[in-house]
Amino acid sequence: MEFRSIGRNSEHFLRAMLKLSSSAILITDAKGIDNPIVFVNPAFEIYTGYRADEVLGRNCRLLQQNDREQPGRAVLSEAIRTGTSCEAIFRNYRKNGQLFWTHLYMFPVTDELGDVTHFVGIQHDITARRKAEHEVTRANAQVASILSRITEGCISVDHNWNITYINAQAGVWLDRRPTDLVGKNLWDEFPQAVGSVFHETYQRVMRTQQFGHCEAFYAPVGRWLEARTYPSEEGLRIFFIDISHRKEYEFALVYAATHDALTGLPNRTACLRTLTRRLHTNSASGDEVAAIFIDLDRFKEINDAFGHAAGDEVLVAIGNRLQKFSSETCYPSRNSGDEFVVIVSGSDEGHIRTLASQLLAAIATPIELRGRDITIGASIGIALAHDGTQTADELLNQADTAMYLTKVNGRHSLSVYNGEANSWDMRRHRLRNDMLHAIQNGEFLLYYQPQLSLRDNSVVGAEALVRWQHPEFGLLSPAAFLEIAEESPLIIEMGAWVFNEACRQLREWESKGHSLKMSVNVSARQLANRDLPEMLAQVTKHHGISADCIKLEVTESMLAQDFDATSQVLAALKMKGFRIALDDFGTGYSNLAYLSRLPVTAIKIDRSFVTALAVDELALPLIKGIVALAKSLNLHVICEGIETEEQRAVLEGTECDSIQGFLTGRPLPAEIFFASFMHRAPQS
Repeated sequence: MEFRSIGRNSEHFLRAMLKLSSSAILITDAKGIDNPIVFVNPAFEIYTGYRADEVLGRNCRLLQQNDREQPGRAVLSEAIRTGTSCEAIFRNYRKNGQLFWTHLYMFPVTDELGDVTHFVGIQHDITARRKAEHEVTRANAQVASILSRITEGCISVDHNWNITYINAQAGVWLDRRPTDLVGKNLWDEFPQAVGSVFHETYQRVMRTQQFGHCEAFYAPVGRWLEARTYPSEEGLRIFFIDISHRKEYEFALVYAATHDALTGLPNRTACLRTLTRRLHTNSASGDEVAAIFIDLDRFKEINDAFGHAAGDEVLVAIGNRLQKFSSETCYPSRNSGDEFVVIVSGSDEGHIRTLASQLLAAIATPIELRGRDITIGASIGIALAHDGTQTADELLNQADTAMYLTKVNGRHSLSVYNGEANSWDMRRHRLRNDMLHAIQNGEFLLYYQPQLSLRDNSVVGAEALVRWQHPEFGLLSPAAFLEIAEESPLIIEMGAWVFNEACRQLREWESKGHSLKMSVNVSARQLANRDLPEMLAQVTKHHGISADCIKLEVTESMLAQDFDATSQVLAALKMKGFRIALDDFGTGYSNLAYLSRLPVTAIKIDRSFVTALAVDELALPLIKGIVALAKSLNLHVICEGIETEEQRAVLEGTECDSIQGFLTGRPLPAEIFFASFMHRAPQS
């Protein structure tokens, strides 16, 4: 051998050093064909059993003989290709065929130009270490095998996939007798598993000698199985358990997250996902997708006349009727409240109109309720995705717009969205114009939702919530008009009216001997007015009530707009005696710095945390953390969005002060609120 990049004297010195080394060393010619071996030291000959003349000129892969599928080969090949150093583990074989494990360290030798001329490989025999590791693995597997006789199924197979052992529990779960399987080929006995995730995992573990894990439903036995697979000296040891019950629980959680608890229909989240998927699929095929938006007409009258439990019965009945239309191309869902959405794909407009008419007829069929037959109508809006450019949200908004046009035109009918007659701007313009006269016409009114003490269930407060009794659209919630109002100076006038009316109502209740805290929402436009504290103080003085009885609710999003200016106004309000509550706490802007710097007296934990209690195990710790933070700052804590007894029971384990939501009571007109709740309020 001659090192082209090393001087002659240095070469003789290196030769001597390499020959004296106790490590097996080989050198290959990087310039030669197939990277041939050009030098091996005596230690290499001793370790491998090969004489130098038997390996010179050959590639070092001869040491792997026919065992070529090894991870280390890819590492070594990449290092040779890139001219870099590497380390790898190999199963090598001596000349007599005896297996020995080696740890190879390989590095390049370069000439004065930086070109790689040779590779030097230093090998260390790690056979003893690998055997020790293998013995530990085998001992652990034997222990696991013993335990598995009680709790797990266990199967052992050899390298030819013949079953060498199967315990009784495995026989039970696989519906086979162990004595009938020992000695048989695994894949011959379970042909349905070929190509499955089990087959792929077992093959990979056998090939790589690395632990494998998988779980899947195995149809022949009707069970979900989880398998943990270990390499063994004889082949594989497979431990598995029946996880069917766990999977049922997981599926139940997924179902709860994607379905409406009352009607069993898919919820808004599932609706949006399905609509998005069908829009994507059908845009490629050219088929139309339609969203049919259904809003029940005057549903509130049923709640008012018969109670909310009766209203729920009606919603369930409607949900059952819509469910009957379900098919591969028709997907009904409950959006929220008394709103439903039906997604239709692969149909033309004529068929969709016909389907919508059938939906109207099904909804209008009399429903037996408390011994009486009642009939309920519906307003339907249809939006068609012709070119596949709309998103799911856009299509639903278009269908919603068309539905509102149906209400304007007399209800219990249908309208199809088109970019001119049914545009969103048209509806907004109509409401904006009508809003100019709504206050003067006395069309706005306040509903009140109770806030209950979590300790003794007494009524400690009420939140004033504005409603619009529109002469044509009926009773509108803030979602229908508040955004429009906030875009114009009307929000200032509306906010002033709401605050004045809430104070007047509170004074009326106080004159009847009842005392509670009145919560009033403040808009961002109002909060931007530095004169707001004095204006509100004059109103409370006019009505003869204490500012301490008023709790002003501001949202976190308002703080992000101009924190310093907002905090100054809030501080002035607090100086006037008003209580300040931070609404929707935890929705994206809150942090410790805000709370410590703001003059707030209370926080309202956003309903999303309460909703998540049923599906997210982190929801409760988050709520407890928020409560602990608030209490450390001496703040009152209100949880909103409470709809079930289960949610209330969970919150009783926290230090939350009061709760608000449909469970405590829906928003009600003043006279109904007084009759229903004031007997539980403190006496003034």
